[in-house]
Amino acid sequence: MPDPGSWLLRPPPEDAQTLLFGFPYAGGGASLYRQWPNQIGDAWFGALQPPGREHRFREPPVRTHAEFTESLVEYLARFADREFAFFGHCGGVPLALSTTLALQDRGMPLPARIFASGWGPPHERLYGRLNFVDLATADLGAEVSALFDKLGVPVREDFVEVAAQVLRVDLELHRPHLHDATRFLPAPVTVLGWTDDDVVPPAEVCRGWEEVAETRYEVLDGEHFAFTRCPPPLVDLLTRDMTDVRPPPSTRADAVPNNPLETTPEVIP
Repeated sequence: MPDPGSWLLRPPPEDAQTLLFGFPYAGGGASLYRQWPNQIGDAWFGALQPPGREHRFREPPVRTHAEFTESLVEYLARFADREFAFFGHCGGVPLALSTTLALQDRGMPLPARIFASGWGPPHERLYGRLNFVDLATADLGAEVSALFDKLGVPVREDFVEVAAQVLRVDLELHRPHLHDATRFLPAPVTVLGWTDDDVVPPAEVCRGWEEVAETRYEVLDGEHFAFTRCPPPLVDLLTRDMTDVRPPPSTRADAVPNNPLETTPEVIP
């Protein structure tokens, strides 16, 4: 069992009453959020670090959603007296949803809101090219190198090999998993598309979520990895929706989405 005390690089301050947890991008760890501020509005931000990567490299990696959530919900129990929210981008989104359902199944406090960035309707299929490549022949080292090039981060060759292993584990973890369409999420979801996202375009992102969640759609200006920089419009959106929380709906009829792609999109520059 992974050590439940290692999920954050640092504990939140005792006086932080609102917490925002960032879920890892496939193949990455908490360092992908290194440009995010410690404070977003009234919320303290902490990037989650799964076992098997970065400072937890010596721990065996989790290989199923159930194993991931079992350890994480044990850790989150210590924050039962505080309001919290989840942020996930692309492959981090299914993990945030699975964790939310695991909390619900255990009768534990739920996130006040889920921010789902760069991921389409979770009950329909997986998204992004890498979720469909042949893992027996794919050059995941080249994929990792290309990722760091896009992020503008120099990387050593030996680290590329390690990161490629992590990426393989994450891709294998996600492939058998889809959100159960019969489970209406017990927390409202802000769905974020990015105008220049060529991995999961906004037209794939901003649709269909209302079938499984109370949904608010937004489109932000940027490409797939713009989230790593936490640009000011994203900070503004997170701040707004962390303080604009409504009780989760009990039925699908309660969900009335606003879809910027079905009306006139208001792109936040």
